[in-house]
Amino acid sequence: MELEQNLTAALMQSSAEENKSEEAWPAVAHLHQPAEANQLLLPERSSCLAVKTYLRMCNLPFAEHNSDNAEFMSPGGRLTHLPLLRLGPVKTFAEFEPIVAQVEAMQGGNFLGSWMSEDQRDTIRCLVSYVENVFTLAEIHMSFVDEANYQLYTATRCAATHPWPLSTIRRFAKQKDAQKILKVYQWQDLDNDHVIQEVGICADALVAELEEDQAKSYFGGSRPCKLDALVFGHLVAIMTTKLPNMELAEVLATYPRLLAHCRRIDQSLFDGKLLTSAVEEQEKETE
Repeated sequence: MELEQNLTAALMQSSAEENKSEEAWPAVAHLHQPAEANQLLLPERSSCLAVKTYLRMCNLPFAEHNSDNAEFMSPGGRLTHLPLLRLGPVKTFAEFEPIVAQVEAMQGGNFLGSWMSEDQRDTIRCLVSYVENVFTLAEIHMSFVDEANYQLYTATRCAATHPWPLSTIRRFAKQKDAQKILKVYQWQDLDNDHVIQEVGICADALVAELEEDQAKSYFGGSRPCKLDALVFGHLVAIMTTKLPNMELAEVLATYPRLLAHCRRIDQSLFDGKLLTSAVEEQEKETE
């Protein structure tokens, strides 16, 4: 009986260690996205940058890959299907929120933001969902509905890696997908002014959250959390993506508190290489 109990205990311990090993972060995780220079669209770039920022905040190693077929390798998603995170040979995750959820599950009780109270985490969770919806939908709208942006920026990137006639088919397919997403969230009939207004309301809420407590350096307190990474990804992508119509960047340039917040993250994680020059240029234009 004692031998049987010892064997059972050993097997349970071995199984627990195996499960723990399976959930451990790999030595190198693989993050796939289309080439930024000529393929990546504004909403996709925002999502990719937010994920990279979050993983850096978590001090998790990852290798970046430019993959023309990253969107087709993606297991799916709610809005952009990108970036694609591959953990091990078979596990794949796409988009900011599913990737964050997987990282938090793998880190147990030591995830980014675990120091916050339950009420604070609920607030951050709601703001993440709100920011992701408003900013991504605004980016999709400005990329596919705004005529100048679509013709001179989006259409060429959608077709960049495909020969004719596949390039034309792919361009129309992307446009149809974008229209479907906007319809689901009842954004299909909004004009540019209404979209800018929605972004402004969201930005006001973020500034109010930052200024709620003057001692707060980040949305979650003295340390960054997933909302900081998400806001940074969207704001930097919008401010540094050169579109024919820069209305989104122009309205965000009127929020110096958000820009200063993102500059701090840029300096700490990216040596100030992503945001500083673009923000200074936008600020000069609005003076």
